[in-house]
Amino acid sequence: MKILLMCAAGMSTSLLVTKMQKYAEEIGRKDLVINAEPVEDLDENVDDYDVFLLGPQVKYKEKWVKEIVDEKGKPYACIPVQLYGRIDGKSVLELALNLMDK
Repeated sequence: MKILLMCAAGMSTSLLVTKMQKYAEEIGRKDLVINAEPVEDLDENVDDYDVFLLGPQVKYKEKWVKEIVDEKGKPYACIPVQLYGRIDGKSVLELALNLMDK
């Protein structure tokens, strides 16, 4: 399963990606690929990922993101600002995994 976190420039979210990867290793999920990219690159990335998480700093792009991922039948969610602010890799990874279970 491939998870894409979308943010403004792909940099601030890298800390969260690292925490998510660490938690994935702890729970034995070696099948997960987690990356961060600027939300503006979604068109180029939509076919390569299974789940999309939108950072709170780019929540204003949600309508556009929804249109693109819905067209591909893929799930997305906005990362709650509290989880993002705490760099809570465990909870954000669980959010992504729950999206795939739906």
